[in-house]
Amino acid sequence: MKNLILFSVFVSCLSTTSSILKAQTLASNNTKARARYNKDKVYATTQRKIFNITSWAGASISDLLAKWGNFTRKNELPNGIMVYSFEYTYSGSGGKYTPGYTVTDQFGNVLEEKAGKDNTYSYNFTEYYDFYVDKNQFIIHVKTGNR
Repeated sequence: MKNLILFSVFVSCLSTTSSILKAQTLASNNTKARARYNKDKVYATTQRKIFNITSWAGASISDLLAKWGNFTRKNELPNGIMVYSFEYTYSGSGGKYTPGYTVTDQFGNVLEEKAGKDNTYSYNFTEYYDFYVDKNQFIIHVKTGNR
């Protein structure tokens, strides 16, 4: 009788363990799926933006200026091609610094010590769009990037 009870308890523990493992696997897969979705979403958004900008090739520069407004700079190349540049600067910082500490006794012996943690960061970049325009005022090439 005692063996039967122990066996029943053992079987019930096994079934509970498999349920927990299944739930953890589903949660892990859901997290992986969410991470993949977010990665694909960022990629698609970036590609859509690049496509929307590069699709101006063949259009009139006056149409672009009417839609986008003033350009940042304008340069003329030796072959007569004009380059209209639109630039957008992004900068910021974040993270956190946590100072460390040392605790000593009256004799100078170190009782406790914790190192500081510095995960601060900053960024500063300029996103640019260069539109190359021929003598007929049509956009013949678009170049994008960061400076």
